[in-house]
Amino acid sequence: MGTVDFVSSLVKMISALAVVLGIMIAVMYFFKKFIKGSGTRIDDGKFIKIISTRYIGPKCSIMLMDVLNSIIVVGIANNQITMLTTISDSKSLEKLNDLDREKRNPISLLDNLTSYRSKLLAAGQSRKRSREHE
Repeated sequence: MGTVDFVSSLVKMISALAVVLGIMIAVMYFFKKFIKGSGTRIDDGKFIKIISTRYIGPKCSIMLMDVLNSIIVVGIANNQITMLTTISDSKSLEKLNDLDREKRNPISLLDNLTSYRSKLLAAGQSRKRSREHE
């Protein structure tokens, strides 16, 4: 009779645990849903993009940022952030846009290998010509 009581109490305990865990998961789901729906939303990179960061010393860097399609250069040192300048030159903006396009559409491995092959062949031909002239 002791085993029957043990099995029934084990089943009751597991079912109670499942109910408690189910309630906790449901509360977390609804809590997340309501918190996400109201209040401030997390920026997913649509409005502020870090284009480049260059470290110039310990705890010191310069950061190039795109904030709502305006390019801002920011200096960061220890616990201080300073706006250095904004870039409004059309040539610079065009160059940055080209670099951004290259990042989004990287050159394939095959294109890189073809480029290196042509460079090596050109270097070999120039060496051959220089030997012939000697």
